[in-house]
Amino acid sequence: MLFLILATLASAGNALTMKFAGSRSDNEWALLLFNYVTAVALSALSAARSGIVIAGVEPTVWVLGLVAGVLFVVTFALLKLNVDTNGATVSSSIVRMSSVIPLTLSIVLFGEYPSTSGACGIVVAVIAVALLAVPPKAAQGPDGPRPSARALLVPMVLAGGIADTMPKVFEATGNPTHEEAYVLMTFATALVVCLAMFLRAHERPRGIDVACGAMLGAFNYFSTDFSVRALMELPAYVVYTGFSMGVVLLTFAANALVMHERLSRRDHVAIVLVMLALVLINLPR
Repeated sequence: MLFLILATLASAGNALTMKFAGSRSDNEWALLLFNYVTAVALSALSAARSGIVIAGVEPTVWVLGLVAGVLFVVTFALLKLNVDTNGATVSSSIVRMSSVIPLTLSIVLFGEYPSTSGACGIVVAVIAVALLAVPPKAAQGPDGPRPSARALLVPMVLAGGIADTMPKVFEATGNPTHEEAYVLMTFATALVVCLAMFLRAHERPRGIDVACGAMLGAFNYFSTDFSVRALMELPAYVVYTGFSMGVVLLTFAANALVMHERLSRRDHVAIVLVMLALVLINLPR
């Protein structure tokens, strides 16, 4: 449970840093590039301390890391495209719902079925996250997203969901002693792909990009690392549900307390549902 809590805190810090950086920099690819530079440095240091010999790492670990790294950047690119077409509020909210995909795949592919109370908790959690994450129609603008643009939300959610599933695939098929190598390969692949996109965009990084990118990279590394460790100890439905609810709730609370965003009646209902879902999911079988 400790790793799940730490992963949630790191991911919430990532989201808040991204929001802070987004209001001060337009160099999105530069920001992402320094994010992955930092994440690669931290994961390489961790792998070196663990004494992992690259030649001894199973090919499966490298393949899974390669796929995960590509999906990381693809999800970001699709999010950026959706922000331009559907708006930031709708896009950043809908992408959070991708957590339903790894939850479903863990049940279907790996047979990690929750208890009756856990299943009820998952349903309550999905409702709660939807209330917190998906803005009401009035907040989406007078016309909302164009019908033709809404189709772009689907591949974004799919890419994000499959990327979130990769740690579980690694936990089920890979060597747990090579966890650091998997994380390193994931971020190294993402760095290479992101570097190509950065060069293509011809952005000129500034100090704010380097500083915020480094902070994002640290949060990103610890979130990924702790998520993999949490999946080695807890059922996938507990990790994915708790992680999704925790990140949304912590980010939402920080916005309310630090940025003084007011809570609506709908928000209060969602928070109560989050608490109920946590109780149901963690009830003994």
